[in-house]
Amino acid sequence: MTSIEWANLKAHELRALAATNAVVVVPVAAMEQHGPHLPVQVDSRLATEVSHRAARKAQGDRPTVVLPVIWAGLSEHHMPFGGTITLDYQTLLSVFRCIVDSLRRHGFTDVLILNGHGGNIDASKLIAQDLTLELEEMTVVAATYWLEAANLLGPLLEDQSNVLHAGEAETSMMLQLTPDLVDDRDLASHRTEADLGFLVAGEGSFRWRNLTAVTANGVLGDPSTATAAKGEQLLEAASDAISELITNPGTWAAAPDMRGEETGGEPFRP
Repeated sequence: MTSIEWANLKAHELRALAATNAVVVVPVAAMEQHGPHLPVQVDSRLATEVSHRAARKAQGDRPTVVLPVIWAGLSEHHMPFGGTITLDYQTLLSVFRCIVDSLRRHGFTDVLILNGHGGNIDASKLIAQDLTLELEEMTVVAATYWLEAANLLGPLLEDQSNVLHAGEAETSMMLQLTPDLVDDRDLASHRTEADLGFLVAGEGSFRWRNLTAVTANGVLGDPSTATAAKGEQLLEAASDAISELITNPGTWAAAPDMRGEETGGEPFRP
């Protein structure tokens, strides 16, 4: 079976994938603090794993190949805790612009930005918008894996309704993938309130705050409810949802133009 990892393929194999109209997945995440018990690679490791699993599941219906993860993202809100590398939006956009334009020049047209870090959610949407406007022949879709899989992940969790920073879900998935990097000696002592209300002003307005406004140790939620078995279930559910997104023809369908011929006697098209 053809490898789904771009970095492991030869140039002629990638040219052949472009000819099959393969989807290219570009994982993006972060390198940032994850409390006292998890390594700083968490988001990048999980985005990579979900991407690889999803690509393997999608292969039978739609050829898919996964680029190496963009391991740094917008993580300014984690800087006070140390261990964090952060980019600004313009840098992240520039990296994606170069990557997606390279893909275009090689004949690929469908790109999935698969995000694995909360601080990148809005940025990923804007990048997809900006690159779609710049590179009109490309379809660029932005997804955050736990949002796409929300209805599948919620029933698997005890302490939270979805993925939270360094809490039950992320700790479970890391226990499954890299248990030697998880310090699980006293997870209960790391528990904090999983309240993201500190970002809200008024009835529904946003204000920027770093995590020191809500957590003493860089954790959101209760990692003591984490298990490796739960981590495997979460990874499978997340990759199922992303595979479905990749293989759904509607994801990549051209947008309809629903304008009529004219309004007010003036045509829309020359």
